[in-house]
Amino acid sequence: MKAPVDARGADPPTALSERSQDEAAPKAPHVALNGVWKSFKGTAVLRNVTLNVRSGEVVSIIGASGSGKSTLLKCVNLLELPDQGTVTIGGRIVNQRRRGGAVLPPRERELRALRAKVGIVFQHFNLFPHMTALANVMEAPRAVLKMGRSEAADWARELLSMVGLADRADYRPAALSGGQQQRVAIARALALKPEVMLFDEVTSALDPELVDEVLRVMRGLAGKGMTMLVVTHEIAFAEEVSERVVFMDEGAIVEEGAPRDVIRNPQRARTQAFLQRIIRARAAL
Repeated sequence: MKAPVDARGADPPTALSERSQDEAAPKAPHVALNGVWKSFKGTAVLRNVTLNVRSGEVVSIIGASGSGKSTLLKCVNLLELPDQGTVTIGGRIVNQRRRGGAVLPPRERELRALRAKVGIVFQHFNLFPHMTALANVMEAPRAVLKMGRSEAADWARELLSMVGLADRADYRPAALSGGQQQRVAIARALALKPEVMLFDEVTSALDPELVDEVLRVMRGLAGKGMTMLVVTHEIAFAEEVSERVVFMDEGAIVEEGAPRDVIRNPQRARTQAFLQRIIRARAAL
């Protein structure tokens, strides 16, 4: 069982429910991709991807740039619609609907509802520069959940406290470090109370000394039982936090399994070559 840790090393507040003590209980698939294909300008970026993620599971996705990792995440919350295959969240297919005998894309209101359930954080923070950290986190609960100003402010302060930024609520992004801005972005994604969190290389734009403060927040979320898909090059983090690691290459899942198997003892030549490159790059720093 992973120990809940917040950005300052202490047990996090109760903004999210604690992970169940019964780790042996079976967990239903919460996110399922089945036979997903996606192409851009005739080039296949995802090739017949099938992946199941159980409720409360943390799955890390590794692979070289251009292997389809980010597109996979965008297909989960339908920032990109798959060309073929299905995406299921909470037991319901979300990327298509049927009317009569026709298969149609989801309506805009269905997309908005899905994206409230499936939060995503990118490597670039995309905070509103003219708003304080508190206002950035308050925005979505007020607009989407229709919270009143006072309730939204209380919720935003609780989330900022959870990511270790209670004392930065009134700071604008320009006055925050990159790591602090990314933690605000995580709090903003959590503000809609999502069922699933997607992280797309959230530390890749940060200076090395700022990376760990963001990873500590993500460890805390994992310890709280948040269902998470994490695209990352932080191999040690993937090994520590994940229940499973998925290696992607050329738009396909090449290997997946327990972190100790995929990272410590990969079976596929492409996985071995990728991890060797990562080790050499780390040694050169």
